[in-house]
Amino acid sequence: MWNKEIQKVLGKVRKAIDDYNMIEDGDKIAVALSGGKDSITLLYALKSLQIFYPKKFDFMAITIDPRF
Repeated sequence: MWNKEIQKVLGKVRKAIDDYNMIEDGDKIAVALSGGKDSITLLYALKSLQIFYPKKFDFMAITIDPRF
């Protein structure tokens, strides 16, 4: 079951995407995944949005190992 905080975040993500025309049909989106809360939340939001968003898009997570 969705809780209110998750619904609020997903609503804000959807509004930003719509307001700024951030996704077009057929887009392929790369998300830099650091493992932090914000990049994981963005992936979760995109996956949730992908289910019912009228514009179809794909996305993937990308991580980089700088070998420090």
